[in-house]
Amino acid sequence: MPYRRNRHTRGFTLVELLVVIAIIGILVALLLPAVQSAREAARRISCSNNVKQISLSLLNFHDAVGEFPRGAYTAMSGPHKEDGLGWATKILPYIEEQALFDRLSTNVIPGYEKDPWQPGIFKVAHFNKLNPIPGGESEIAVFRCPSVDLPSRVPGGEFFGATGTFANTGYGVSHYKASRGYCDRGMFFRTAEGAKSGSCYGDIDGDGTLDTIIKEPISRVRITDVPDGTSKTIAVGEAAYVVSVADFPMWMGSYKEDGSVLFKTQDTINCNLGGVRSFPLNQDQLNRLPGGSATDDCALGWHTGGAMFGFVDGSVHFLSENINLRTFWLLGDREDGEVIGDLK
Repeated sequence: MPYRRNRHTRGFTLVELLVVIAIIGILVALLLPAVQSAREAARRISCSNNVKQISLSLLNFHDAVGEFPRGAYTAMSGPHKEDGLGWATKILPYIEEQALFDRLSTNVIPGYEKDPWQPGIFKVAHFNKLNPIPGGESEIAVFRCPSVDLPSRVPGGEFFGATGTFANTGYGVSHYKASRGYCDRGMFFRTAEGAKSGSCYGDIDGDGTLDTIIKEPISRVRITDVPDGTSKTIAVGEAAYVVSVADFPMWMGSYKEDGSVLFKTQDTINCNLGGVRSFPLNQDQLNRLPGGSATDDCALGWHTGGAMFGFVDGSVHFLSENINLRTFWLLGDREDGEVIGDLK
């Protein structure tokens, strides 16, 4: 029988194994931020594409109808002055949601079968146990930014530490709102606000003193109503945050508070909240809001340092939360007459 040499396979010692594990841990720790950064970059691109598509859809609607949609189809006064379908419902056919638009247009809500763009539809639907309004539960990808961590549909009372459901429970959430601008001279308005005349005050010309801003009544907004230029006027932007159940952002409209579909450019981007992104807001966060009040009018993005905005010409810009507030005012005002330089 031939001689066979014994072979001993040498394995890792415990010390060597621990060193390898430590090295792997270090490499993972170094790689993880890069992976997270890459993921957020991809999410940010997706969000920018959404804003682009929404902005172009608004232009397509304008080309077809001759005006931009109203911010909220609400009443002039009374209990329905903030209850009505929103601007996003009008552009459904232009974002490849024709079937959803048809479903909404042929609803069975008493009094709204032929024209759902009348005030009070949410209250009537809720009263008749027909909510969500047909199609309102849909989760539409173009209205959702992948960076945002909010429920995909408006939750019930448990989200707010309460019980039961509300008139907007179950509706698909939107992370984008239309701009009311500054002094309600933005591109979008709800019916009662559009009909108002009055004045506001702000340092529009930048000389350090307050100027009187005259707000004239309007019933529609067209390209010709934007003398400041379509590339210098905000149409839509990110505003994905919640102060109360009434202003939970949703694409279908506003059942009680127009803050669910509209934002203003009068306050700082991101509402002084910095990196805070937990909702609903607690009292400390509410105290950080402009004026220390529970405002639902801010633009707010879930990207570091700012938010995405779509302009009337269809362009998309990321605006810093540190942008000069006067510049932000002017970008929201379609007719201030001031010249704006770089969007920084």
